[in-house]
Amino acid sequence: MTRSRRLEARWLVLASALVALASGCAVLRPVTTSAAEYSAFRKTRISPTLEGRIVAAARYLAQYPDGTFATEVRAFYTMAEPLYFEEHRGTAAGLHVYLAALPRGPHAAEARQRLDRLAEKGPSAEDGFDRTVMGTNDRLARLAGKRGAAREQILTSLRAWLDPDAFARPIAEAKAELLVPWSLSLPWPRCAWNDEARGGEMRCAKLFELPYEVTKGEGTEERQATVEVVVVEDARGKPRSVTIGGPDLFVRLEETVSGRAIDLGDPSGRAAGVSRATELVRREFSARISDDPACRKRTRAPRVLELACGGIRVVVEAALDSTEDDRIVIAPMPSD
Repeated sequence: MTRSRRLEARWLVLASALVALASGCAVLRPVTTSAAEYSAFRKTRISPTLEGRIVAAARYLAQYPDGTFATEVRAFYTMAEPLYFEEHRGTAAGLHVYLAALPRGPHAAEARQRLDRLAEKGPSAEDGFDRTVMGTNDRLARLAGKRGAAREQILTSLRAWLDPDAFARPIAEAKAELLVPWSLSLPWPRCAWNDEARGGEMRCAKLFELPYEVTKGEGTEERQATVEVVVVEDARGKPRSVTIGGPDLFVRLEETVSGRAIDLGDPSGRAAGVSRATELVRREFSARISDDPACRKRTRAPRVLELACGGIRVVVEAALDSTEDDRIVIAPMPSD
């Protein structure tokens, strides 16, 4: 057996083991991705810098445009590359950095054109007012990008599970769009078996720590959204429910949209967060399940929204005090 074959075989064993950890004792279907492709994909996830991940994503898509992970990598690249360009477009040095990293990137032609214009204007083009404006725009774009990335991670988790098919089969048999980000992407899910539940169940959780910054007064302040995604599976590995929750999650969600700091003791800020969460859940539910007004059910505290249609029920629960988490719970509707 060649070294390449041995590496591929070892990766198949590793991938199967990871899926098994995430989905209990369910029977696994074969994983056919080559070791080379998986190695290229892995670099898009574990590179220590954003630049490294973007470069790895560009290389993966060039080599494997229809690869197993192409949808996930393309989604990341489409979101990250414009932000990377915005961060570097303000100076000649930054443009050279962009072109060195992504010589065939979507903004490569624009980067070269900007360099040509800067060369025509001479060194003073980067001085004074223009430089200040560019620096301010770069900073604002960078802050907006970090907030957008945090918000997108929350919405990505929501979208992945707003699908009746996600609850119709064991996770090991799920579509790649769900299996890869849940079972084979960092952070790995941590699973524990619960014998006390009827028939037994597996609880698997992923913890995301999503940093971003908000404006406060004349400056900015660092924030972090801590989000736990918990999937409860039956003994066969079939999902029973999914919970997306975290401390002050709805306030954090509102901050990623508005960009302004919210005092956790401010009732109006808390109300804005709850309103934002229900708005986003309604929008995603309408786009993926149904926009029928009859889907909306009557609620009472702590529930602030319940939608049930098309085989899926979503409940939005606002924490009643600081000891509880805000939660979005997704589950299949009971069969008649």
